[in-house]
Amino acid sequence: MFELFYPREYLDSVFLLTPQKLKGLGVRTVIFDIDNTLVPFYIRKATEQVKAYFDALRKEGLCVCILSNSRKERTADFIEGLDIPYVYRAGKPFRRGLDRLIEKVGAKPSECLIVGDQIFTDVLVGNLNGIYSVLVKKADKKDELVTAVKRPLEKIVLFFYMRRLKNGKK
Repeated sequence: MFELFYPREYLDSVFLLTPQKLKGLGVRTVIFDIDNTLVPFYIRKATEQVKAYFDALRKEGLCVCILSNSRKERTADFIEGLDIPYVYRAGKPFRRGLDRLIEKVGAKPSECLIVGDQIFTDVLVGNLNGIYSVLVKKADKKDELVTAVKRPLEKIVLFFYMRRLKNGKK
């Protein structure tokens, strides 16, 4: 019933996606959400940990990019100095922003992975477009209001997802 909302993987942290793991999955392009995926939503700039992580991924030949529903100013502040492709106000889970980003980087959906903290935006846009989706636990307990109202529904989906995993199904 909820399969469209199920991520391919559910991880404690975005930083568990190592270059080796990504390459083993056939991934060439990693699409990141920002808020509560890489940093808490109230952190405006990329942290040193995020910068080092992105550098490690790029060093291994992976394309790193950002797909955010945030405003231009928020997204631009975060990626300042990172020199990575991005799309702001992406409209996830709808595909227009994703299509713009994929075209910008010259990627194939089958070689992409999208990672985020929200089922109804990040996971869903990936699943609807044939992209390997990874859900991560949110980086901070706090959520923006627009996100907080969706979390109870996500808990329902996660309950069934985890029960499915426990029963040996992916």
